[in-house]
Amino acid sequence: MNGRQWYQARLRWAVMEEGRGLDRWREVEHIFQSDSREAAFAEALRIGRSQEYVITPDRPAGACFEYRLAEVIYLEEHGAAPAGFTVPLAPQPATERLGVEHEFRPEARIPEPAI
Repeated sequence: MNGRQWYQARLRWAVMEEGRGLDRWREVEHIFQSDSREAAFAEALRIGRSQEYVITPDRPAGACFEYRLAEVIYLEEHGAAPAGFTVPLAPQPATERLGVEHEFRPEARIPEPAI
């Protein structure tokens, strides 16, 4: 491959509620440039980890919510493109039960291209 290419990655975060576990999923599309598929995967993980956060309630009875990177759903190479941008997607309700202690390991699986 010659030069930087554009990649599109869909990232998924788990929204974990203290005392309950998985509450919902949050997904976002990221489009960015990289020198290789391996470097693009590392960049997708960096982006995802940088957007992890915790919401702590300002009242004692409220539950904490933690947004954790759970998965790079796909990583697609697009070649040369005019611009990069992020496309936010709607939250998805959780269909599985995961305890709050569940540990996600998104770096354990490099996703296949979507197409």
